Amino acid sequence: MKRLRRIREDESGVASTVGTIMALLVFLTFISLIVNQYVPVWMKDSEASHMGGAFGQFGTFKGSIDLQILAAQMAQDAGVDYIPITSFTPVTLGVDGVPIFTSPTTGLLTSLSTKGTFTTQLTYSIRGRATQVRESSTGEIVLDVFNRYYLHQAIVYENGGVLRAQNDGQSMRADPTFGVSVVNDTLRIAMTHVGLFGNGSVEGSSTEGIHSKLIGVDRQEYTQVLSDVWINGTTPYGVAWVSFFNRTLADAFKIDSGVFVGGCPTYCFSPSYFGTRIQTLSIVTPYYTLTADWKDPKRAYDIVVQIHNDPNNSIPLVMPITKVQVQHAFVNIAIAERGTEVSI
Repeated sequence: MKRLRRIREDESGVASTVGTIMALLVFLTFISLIVNQYVPVWMKDSEASHMGGAFGQFGTFKGSIDLQILAAQMAQDAGVDYIPITSFTPVTLGVDGVPIFTSPTTGLLTSLSTKGTFTTQLTYSIRGRATQVRESSTGEIVLDVFNRYYLHQAIVYENGGVLRAQNDGQSMRADPTFGVSVVNDTLRIAMTHVGLFGNGSVEGSSTEGIHSKLIGVDRQEYTQVLSDVWINGTTPYGVAWVSFFNRTLADAFKIDSGVFVGGCPTYCFSPSYFGTRIQTLSIVTPYYTLTADWKDPKRAYDIVVQIHNDPNNSIPLVMPITKVQVQHAFVNIAIAERGTEVSI
């Protein structure tokens, strides 16, 4: 029987094997640190910075529209023809990702000419005859950014204002043209409707832009107002609009927020919630009434602004409305590449 030979013990390769394993562990730990710690912090800061930059770009777009309206007004006042110009505002849609570790954050820039409907309604006397007026506008531009590390937010241009909306709230960040002034115990109201024409969209993380051309301005002035002044709207951002109207009107009528504490029925602030969303919002004062009601079929709020009028000067606290100025601007819009839907 052949005798088995004992295998000679040799530990000379153990050190190199253990060293390789340790090096791999250090490398994997470093990669894990990058993926789980560095990349989320970097992307969150980048997405937050991008939202701030996008808001600034929408502010620039609003300024461009306002300047075009001003130029048209000056031409009209001077009695000369207004020559329309085309303005371009760049908008960065999203955030570039970190190669290998994470993909880009994309955004969707959309122009919707049938959304964001607003109307101003009143009845005034012309040559002794009661005449109803209804001025309206539609259109909104939305940058919806699908942030994964920062809050999911949207920046919106609607009826001359710039709004910021996210899951837990919305606010008016750049005010539209709306003013109420008290002169000798009478009210004067001024508002601008901005109608946007042209649909289009673009998605990605690159820098695209918005082409805009003001094609006309119409300004009307109404005196001898017989009715209350109503401003109605249908918009997903109704809470922000009601907050803006309340802030503007409260400043005009010198209403302090403290009067709403235990002030019903004269002063009432009544919100109701469905989950985290405000379902209805009602603000009542002797001077005005504001409401916002969420409508599921529309996926939007119906808002109503009622500014009370006392043409006979017989109701306590309520003032007569002596002048209402309504300006209507008509703007053609194209997103990214110039479209053929409207003239740009």
